[in-house]
Amino acid sequence: MQCRGALHFHNSKWLPYKYDINVYRGCSHRCVYCYAQYSHEYIGGGSFFGDIYAKTNVAHVLKNELMTFKSQTVNLGGVCDSYQHAERDMKLMPEVLKELEKHNIPIVLSTKSTLILRDIELIKKMDAHIAFTVTTMNETVAKLIEPGAPTPKERIAAAAEFARNGVKTGIHMMPIIPYLTSSADSLEAVYRAAKNAGAGYVLAGALNLKGSTRQGFFDSVKTAFPSEHSRIYGLYRDREEYKKYKEQLKSTLGKLRKMYGMQSYGELESPKEPEQLSFL
Repeated sequence: MQCRGALHFHNSKWLPYKYDINVYRGCSHRCVYCYAQYSHEYIGGGSFFGDIYAKTNVAHVLKNELMTFKSQTVNLGGVCDSYQHAERDMKLMPEVLKELEKHNIPIVLSTKSTLILRDIELIKKMDAHIAFTVTTMNETVAKLIEPGAPTPKERIAAAAEFARNGVKTGIHMMPIIPYLTSSADSLEAVYRAAKNAGAGYVLAGALNLKGSTRQGFFDSVKTAFPSEHSRIYGLYRDREEYKKYKEQLKSTLGKLRKMYGMQSYGELESPKEPEQLSFL
C-alpha cells in the first residue's frame, strides 16, 4: 500500500513520546493477546494476522516529513512488529532508519524478531533504545501464545548481542497472562535471562483485554489451555479477585526487581483506560 503519512502523532499523557512510525499494517507473529487487532478496521477489515500490508513508500514520505520535524523521540512499531516476516523480503526498515539517523532522531523500537540483527550496524550509529518482548521463557507456552515469533531464547540472545554492542537494550515482559505466565518462577526466569543478557531494564505489564482482542484471546485460551480457560475468564469478570491478583503480581515483581537489580519504568501503572502499548 501507499501511505500518505509516516509519522503518526498521538496525544497520550503517559507515553514518553508523541510520534509513531508503523511500516506495516497487520502482524504475522499471531500473538493471541495482541492489542492492535482493531487497527485493520480502518482499512476495511480482513485478518490482522493474515493480511499484511507493507507501506512501500514510507521512507520517501518520512524523508519529506523530517524536513520540518522538530527532533524528538519516535517509536517504531506501535501497532505491529517492524521486523516481522514480511520485512525479510520488503527491506523497508533500513531506509527508514537511515532517514531518522540523518536527522539525529532518537528512536524507541520494540520487537520479537531476531531479524533486527541484520540492521545492528546502522542502529549502533543512532540514539536508540531497543526492547525485545519476552513474555515467558517457557518454550511450550510461548509457541502457543506467540506462534509466529522466534523462541524466547532466540530473542534473549539477540538482546545480548545488542547489549554487547553498546546499544541501550531492555526486555518488555508484556503482557503477563494470569496463570499462564504469572507464576513467580515464570517471572523470575525472564528477569534472570534479562540480567544474563546484559539488558538495562525489564518493563512488566499486565494483560489488558479490549475490543476484538478479548474474544480472540479467550477463544485461543480455550483451545490451547482448556484447563485454565475458566480460571482466566473468571478472573476478568471478578473485579475484587482481579484487584488481588494485580496486587500480588506487583509485589512479586517488586521483589524480583530488587533481587536482580533491574530498573523498571512505570511498572504495572496504567491510565484510566489501559492499552497494551510499547513504551519505555
